[in-house]
Amino acid sequence: MSNITFQETFKIRASEINFNQRATLPAICNLLQEVAGNHARELEFDITDLQKDELTWVLHRLHVKMDRFPEWRETITIKTWPSSGDGLRAYRDFLIKGENNNVIGRSLSYWLIMNIQSRRPARIPKKILEMAPDNTDHVLPVNDPNYSELDHPDYSQQFKVRKTDLDLNRHVNNVHFIEWALSCLPEVSSVNEIDIRFMAESVAGDVDIAEAKKHSSDSSNQYYHQIRRASDNKILAKAISN
Repeated sequence: MSNITFQETFKIRASEINFNQRATLPAICNLLQEVAGNHARELEFDITDLQKDELTWVLHRLHVKMDRFPEWRETITIKTWPSSGDGLRAYRDFLIKGENNNVIGRSLSYWLIMNIQSRRPARIPKKILEMAPDNTDHVLPVNDPNYSELDHPDYSQQFKVRKTDLDLNRHVNNVHFIEWALSCLPEVSSVNEIDIRFMAESVAGDVDIAEAKKHSSDSSNQYYHQIRRASDNKILAKAISN
C-alpha cells in the first residue's frame, strides 16, 4: 500500500478552532477534502482532470470518527489512500495523526463520479478503481447505517444558500451541510463522530432546513439529522452523530 498512500501536515489555525482551543469537526472535514483533492491531482484523476470529459467527483458519504481533536497550533498529519470501490462508488480512507504520531482520528469516504451535464452518476473508470490496493482493511467499517426519518425533530434551523457556500461543482460544499447539521444541536452537545450521506444538490438561493432529533435513550449522546430544501421538502442529506 505504500506506493499509493499520500500524506500532508497541517498546523491548526485560529480560524479552525472553537472556544476550547481545539479544532472543530468541520475544520477536520475541510482538511480531509484538501488532502483527498491533492492526492487525486498527483494521481491525475482530480476534478480538473475529470472535467475534460464533462465529469466531476462528488462526495456521496463521509464517516469521521475522532478520538480527540487537535489543539490550536498543533501540527497534525493526514494520511490517505484510495481503497477499492464497487463500480459506482470509490472509497478513500484517512488516518489523522497528532504531533506524537499517534492516531487521533479516522475517516472513510465514499465518492461518485457525476456527469456535469446530466447531473447523474457515471461509472468510475476501471483505471481509477485498479489503483486501489487489494485486500486492505478499511479504517472504519463499510456498512449501511439506518438514517432514521425525522417526522418530529427536536431541533431545527434554517439557512439560505449564499454564493459563497458553493464549491467547484456549483452546489453547496459538503462541509457546509455538516456545519448546518451541527449548528442546530444544543450548545452542550459534544460531537466526536458523524456519518453523513449526501443525497441531492442544493444551489444558490435555496432555503435549506437542518433538523435533528435526539436518540430515544436519555443516556445516549446520539442524534439523527436531516437537511431538506424548504421549497419542495427534498431531503438533501441525512446523518448520525455521536
